[in-house]
Amino acid sequence: MPISGILTECKSAKSPGRPVFNEMMKNLSRKQYAGIVCWKLDRLARNPIDGSALVWALDQGKIKEILTPHGSFKNNSNDKFLMQIEFGMAKKYVDDLSDNVKRGLRAKLDKGWLPSLPPLGYLNEPKERTIVKDPDRFSLIRQAWDLLFQGYSPSRMLPILNNNLGFRTRLGPRCGGNPLSLSGLYKLFSNPFYYGLIERKEGVFPGKHEPMISEEEYWKAQEILGRPGRPRPKKHNFAFTGLIRCGECGCMITAEERFNRYGSHYTYYHCTRKKINVPCHEKYINLKDLERQIVEYLKKIEVPRIFIENAIQYLQEKAKEETNMAGEIGISRQRALASCQKKIDNLNQMRLKDFITDEEYQKEKRLLLSEKASLELSTNGFSKKSSFDLAKDTFVFASEALARFQKGSPEAKRSILQNLGSNLYLKDRILTIEAEKPLQIIEKSLQPYLTQNSPLEPRNGGSINGKNPLFVLDFISWSTTVEDVRTFYDSLPESENSLLSF
Repeated sequence: MPISGILTECKSAKSPGRPVFNEMMKNLSRKQYAGIVCWKLDRLARNPIDGSALVWALDQGKIKEILTPHGSFKNNSNDKFLMQIEFGMAKKYVDDLSDNVKRGLRAKLDKGWLPSLPPLGYLNEPKERTIVKDPDRFSLIRQAWDLLFQGYSPSRMLPILNNNLGFRTRLGPRCGGNPLSLSGLYKLFSNPFYYGLIERKEGVFPGKHEPMISEEEYWKAQEILGRPGRPRPKKHNFAFTGLIRCGECGCMITAEERFNRYGSHYTYYHCTRKKINVPCHEKYINLKDLERQIVEYLKKIEVPRIFIENAIQYLQEKAKEETNMAGEIGISRQRALASCQKKIDNLNQMRLKDFITDEEYQKEKRLLLSEKASLELSTNGFSKKSSFDLAKDTFVFASEALARFQKGSPEAKRSILQNLGSNLYLKDRILTIEAEKPLQIIEKSLQPYLTQNSPLEPRNGGSINGKNPLFVLDFISWSTTVEDVRTFYDSLPESENSLLSF
């Protein structure tokens, strides 16, 4: 039978959509060809769609015969079955090859190396299969980063890089040796590879190559360029957004700036109303009114200077006593731990000499190991931050928060409100602050002085030991408050033993 034509396909047969193959199948349907001659069936198809199309065309009589050097396939059950097996084996080979390649790429990424051509400024080292600095381009790319930090835009620095510094791209087998394009420069500045991170579809991996810049410099560049993830700094800096919830619908409270026709500037906080089908009637509140309410609460927990001095003195004395006691307890536990270890060693010796059975050995060892673990856990428990230090931080915060808030920046005001408590609600333009437990204790202890206008400072020239008996009673009551705050922190687990920070 004469050969009607020779068809050549450059596209891989592992996936459908090949133009030459599709044209061939159309001609076979029109019966322009009687059959197919090929080297092997996997040259025709290595995907289930094209393979099934060939089997179906043979079954419908559109193809009389597929001829290969290893045999022919005609429209009979055995040949079609063998065709399906060969197409299945070809598909299995492609899948196995893909899995092996992916596994190899992942193994190289886990080792910290990029399994492809590195970005400009770096080169593949073929002998060790690592990535090294490009001696011709590394310093030039670093100068491009420096120009960006100095305020040059990519469009301004591109002529400097290409013309003044003579930068040219890497010369490859088919292309390269050209000036850097503007899009290539932008792509360069967005690549975390330059600060030591490899981002691929397989994940994010720490690289072992020498970084060109630091991580801080990278994110600074993203801010300059206004890239997603680290956008340009906002013009408005609202102190309390993301901290307060609406008391009516539960959405977050946001802020916006407004200017009236006379040029006066106002900042308003209002509900975001993001819950669909949930009506919200909460009205706007002016920033000044909101801050006034926060100031009023801070006045409730403001601890007078003399009371702070008393609290710190009390905590220092108690801390000294507990430190001495903790030292004695620690020594006792260390002795108990050493004794327990000695028992374990003796038990091992007894088992080696067959003085006890395996069952007795396992039973005693289990008990001793449990005792040892308990002793080690209790010994390491002394490393957590002292409740005395936490209580001291709380009283200092309560004493200084009002002044810091009134004189502080928006960031400082935000930090103070965060430290007051996490449950902050705005309802009918009234801010409800559910403070942390230690601050509630302080507020409750100071309430009698605020309501009865009692003197909060000593009447005898600042002396704690004055002749006023009411003042002495005040300090006795205050010592109880200090102890309550310290006890609260002492009862917290180690993972929660922190509250306030400046």
